[in-house]
Amino acid sequence: MSYYNEERQPTRLVRRKVRKRKRRPFRRLLRLMLVLLVFLMLGGVAYAGYLAYKVKTTADESYKGLANGNKSDLRMDKVAMGKDPVNILLMGVESYKGSPGHTDALMVLTVNPDTKEVAITSIPRDSRTYLPVIGRKSKITHAYAYGKKGHKEQATIDAVENFLDVPIDYYVRTNFQGFKEVVDSVGGIDVNVPFDFDQKNLKGKKLYFHKGKMHLNGDEALTYVQMRKQDKRGDFGRQDRQRQAMEAVAHKALSIKSISRADNLLQSVGSNVQTNISLKELFGMRNFYSSIQNKKLEQIKIGGQDEYINGQYFFEPDPATVQKASERIKEILNYKGKGAASSNSNGDSSELGQDSN
Repeated sequence: MSYYNEERQPTRLVRRKVRKRKRRPFRRLLRLMLVLLVFLMLGGVAYAGYLAYKVKTTADESYKGLANGNKSDLRMDKVAMGKDPVNILLMGVESYKGSPGHTDALMVLTVNPDTKEVAITSIPRDSRTYLPVIGRKSKITHAYAYGKKGHKEQATIDAVENFLDVPIDYYVRTNFQGFKEVVDSVGGIDVNVPFDFDQKNLKGKKLYFHKGKMHLNGDEALTYVQMRKQDKRGDFGRQDRQRQAMEAVAHKALSIKSISRADNLLQSVGSNVQTNISLKELFGMRNFYSSIQNKKLEQIKIGGQDEYINGQYFFEPDPATVQKASERIKEILNYKGKGAASSNSNGDSSELGQDSN
């Protein structure tokens, strides 16, 4: 009996040792998986932190307040995006080396977070109107050029407020390079081309656009929105294409799921966009846009006629349509007015030179 126990016990010890050896590879694999999982979790947290840092850095780079403390002179009290109805002036600036620059695109985005009403008013760039910065009439596109360095955005805002008699609470200014980079960073945009045409890009290369749906990269998108001479509707046709491209960019930006594309978009915005919208307000705007992105923007149009004064082309706005646009914007804002903005309709025209387009 004792012999049996003595002989069997060592055998069990050996078997236990064998089992332990067999278990070790599985345990090592389990530990490795746990370590990898921890690293992945830390990596996700690290990238989330990096992306948050990039968003803040981008907002800091892009932010530039106005001399008036970001409160329109046509407001009694300061308003806040996401809380109050506001007007946002979108400026597309064309500026070449040695040029003071001018606004090639001017759009007023009117947003009411309570009623979910959103409207966009396109202002023809050659509109002849009073410019407070020089105290006389000229093309509204030249308000930016006449503004002093560091105050060009304010000079444009003052001109638009005087023109429409509505407050401008925020502004977003971008340049051609910024527009191209933003379009590329979101993977291009889809547009519905209204008719066949060709147009040279900034480098002089001819690009072709065909009626119907087209996917455009940054260079193509910029060329698409710049063309106006082949459009029978002139500046009005270009305004529609600008609005179409803007909506497409906004939709793609809010649909980004790729981390690398989000990073590229932030870099493009930080380098080429300037605004007085804070980071907190930007996030509020994103949430609001997500809630209304499938809703069609109301278009408020300004009519008028072509005119030549001293051999130079102007667009003479129809006062009735300007008044109608002003009233509709005020209705969406629920704005009663702080008093009429000062104007001088008897000023003489004084231009900076001939337009490039």
